[in-house]
Amino acid sequence: MPTEENGKWGFLDAATGEKVVPFIYDYVHAFSVGLALVRLNGWWGYVDKTGKEVIPCIYNPAWSFTKTGLAAVCIEGKCGFIDQTGKEVIPLIYDDARYFNKDGKAKVKLNGETFFIDMEGNRVE
Repeated sequence: MPTEENGKWGFLDAATGEKVVPFIYDYVHAFSVGLALVRLNGWWGYVDKTGKEVIPCIYNPAWSFTKTGLAAVCIEGKCGFIDQTGKEVIPLIYDDARYFNKDGKAKVKLNGETFFIDMEGNRVE
């Protein structure tokens, strides 16, 4: 479970109380589909349940993975989506993006226009 200790965040095993993710992060979010969103020195990345940084802290901002297996991330003001290995599956071309809803659509913004895309990045209504 996410826990703060001396101003830093990490994770404790709920059953044993043992540290499983080191307390080095500025902030952490709960695990979602096996990965937790963490912030280190103002940048966001993802760790697994052993504490291994699976996807480096290079995004600002970023969001937790959803059940679709994708997460919205941004670099230098451009947003898109990555998979659980960190592979960019929908290019970081949008001015804003958040998450895929239960219908498999994500709201994005591009050049002042807001619309939905599917999990392949195609515009949908």
